[in-house]
Amino acid sequence: MKTHQYKYTEDGFEAVLYDAENGDDRLLIVIQGLKGLELPSKYAEMFADRGYSALAMSYYGSEGQPKTMRAIPLEQFRSACDKMKLYENGRFKRFGIYGNSKGAGMALLAASVVPDISLVIAASSFAHIMQGSGGKDLSPCKAMVSLDGRDFSYVSNKGVFSAFVKRCLKEHNVRLLYFFDEWEKKGSAENEIPVENIGGDILLLTSTNDESVPAKRDAELLISRLKRTGSAHSYKHINFGNGSHNLGFFPINNNLLPQEKKHPAECRKAREDALEIILQTLGKWGVE
Repeated sequence: MKTHQYKYTEDGFEAVLYDAENGDDRLLIVIQGLKGLELPSKYAEMFADRGYSALAMSYYGSEGQPKTMRAIPLEQFRSACDKMKLYENGRFKRFGIYGNSKGAGMALLAASVVPDISLVIAASSFAHIMQGSGGKDLSPCKAMVSLDGRDFSYVSNKGVFSAFVKRCLKEHNVRLLYFFDEWEKKGSAENEIPVENIGGDILLLTSTNDESVPAKRDAELLISRLKRTGSAHSYKHINFGNGSHNLGFFPINNNLLPQEKKHPAECRKAREDALEIILQTLGKWGVE
């Protein structure tokens, strides 16, 4: 395995390539919900060890990139594919993308605007494009993502916090899920992720007991959108009854998730099963 680093200020994207050095024409882009390359690099190295070259990407927080989740430029994923198509005299011809949590939604969004991406694996994703964080001084675009300076239709955050507080009082509990659940409820078809524009297969992985985002409901919503729009590609939603929000093989902040505290063995098994499904999906992607 060999690695190569790319800088946003020089290449238009921030990433580390983990080359499996096996001549395979597939490249899996790996993104996560957190800033930086530390976590996506762990996944990328794991996939490369299994024979799948991977590009660990960071889509915000690095030099030259937005510092918050506002107007994240989706064109950086296009730049990554364009650059990788030139790698070793055009070795990489097919591109997939894998993300967890916030990174899962970003993976779907990236694939919806980059035709080169022919496979999306999204674990614990959101379904709507939300309003970005930060003030107007950061960008004239208000959505969490942008494309070539163009804004997207988004779900406003107005009134979300008050709805969250009321929900917490009603349930006699404080859960992150309530915040994002109330926010997602305000969404409409207009600001859903346009998954019908994805030019490839889609795999959605969720947990019934996700205590961070209503991922199961959101996945069902996106599957309904794909059915309604008549997608020509394969799509599948697999739900784990005993998992948590952390379906990635390298979980973070498990100590903050009640499901992880109550059922650690079951949650670990869900992560192991999810990884096996991901590897099977990559295997079926085939080799030309």
